[in-house]
Amino acid sequence: MVPQWSILLCLPAFTWTTMLRDRQALGSGSPPLDPRTSLTDKARQYFTAEELAKGRAYARGRYLLHGVQMALTLGFLGLLILSPLSARILDLSASVAGGRVWLTIGVFGLLLALLYDAITFPVNLYGSLLREHAFGLSSQTFAAWAWDYTKGALISAVILLPLLMLLYAFIRWDPVRWYLPTWVIIMLMMSLIAELSPILLDPLFHTFRPVQDQGLVERLRALTDRAGLTVGPILEIDASQKTKKTNAYFAGLGRSRRIVLYDTLLAASTPEEVELVVAHELGHWKRHHIWKGMAISAASTLAALWLIARLLTAAADSGRFGFTHPADPMTLPYLLLIVFVLNILTTPIHVAISRSFEREADLESLRLSANPRAFIAAEVKLARSNLADIEPPHAMVWLLYTHPPVLERIAVAEAFQVRQGQ
Repeated sequence: MVPQWSILLCLPAFTWTTMLRDRQALGSGSPPLDPRTSLTDKARQYFTAEELAKGRAYARGRYLLHGVQMALTLGFLGLLILSPLSARILDLSASVAGGRVWLTIGVFGLLLALLYDAITFPVNLYGSLLREHAFGLSSQTFAAWAWDYTKGALISAVILLPLLMLLYAFIRWDPVRWYLPTWVIIMLMMSLIAELSPILLDPLFHTFRPVQDQGLVERLRALTDRAGLTVGPILEIDASQKTKKTNAYFAGLGRSRRIVLYDTLLAASTPEEVELVVAHELGHWKRHHIWKGMAISAASTLAALWLIARLLTAAADSGRFGFTHPADPMTLPYLLLIVFVLNILTTPIHVAISRSFEREADLESLRLSANPRAFIAAEVKLARSNLADIEPPHAMVWLLYTHPPVLERIAVAEAFQVRQGQ
């Protein structure tokens, strides 16, 4: 549960981990679907009218909350840039830091983060706890949720505030080419976090244990052998302490690589369905998505930082925003606004790449398992347990969906089933 303000500091570098560790349901690709009227018929073939309505209400409320969060963020950054508030917070930061420039940056960033979290806390509380309870998806108490939220904020501060101070040290060192060392540090840090997160960070939020069903473990080991991938432990996570949703994911790189299964998934699924979920994740590795994602992220992060450097210099030269040098701490709200706007503009591209990867992974999962019936059953169960929007608006898919909609995934398995003659 990492507050959104922290993501703004190095958002482009999160692209590849978001694409490959998104803990939603399976993704897949499909041939063109029938017209909209037949989609409704297809949906009713697998889901009841009540399930369709509940999934629609849940998902579309999430779309609205996403819009509210974006509006709050934009309004907050706009207020900092266009009002004296930012200057007053910076003066307070300098006083607390005793005039030390590097510490002033850290205190300034921390105060802005605390203010942003205070503004967005009601939305976060409602969206991630109260509303989840209202839809019967959460099993977490307020105290447990608040403790997770606090831990996420502390972890973000420990990691990102030193990076923020280092960023401004680079800008002071070279106001023109600061983006180059910044890019190197961001990519190294994101790779390090991806490697160490399963070992150091994830256990702070969940309890892990080896999967107890040895028959299932042997089945999944045989699956990974067929895929030609060596993985570490196959673990069960106590997701039921927080949610009633089901899922599974791969975590880590190299020696820290492991398979993690929600205990809710194990309780609700057959071994064949669990195998299909894991086969999907194996599909990402067979198609080298992690390396492709890292390459895309490296290129997009470098391009974004170069553009930010140019815009920051232009704003400083203009003198219109209360600062005349890129290293002035007053540039921070402006820098965050650029990152935020770039994120909005590039999200459709990022999620389109992610959907493409998910389609390839689904096809690989069908080839690995040769069990389209279990694929369909797993997809239907995941959609039900996670209250998926079975017929999402096309605009929302284009703007936000890292995975193709449920009916597309089912269509792929049905086509595979026909080719198999099942």
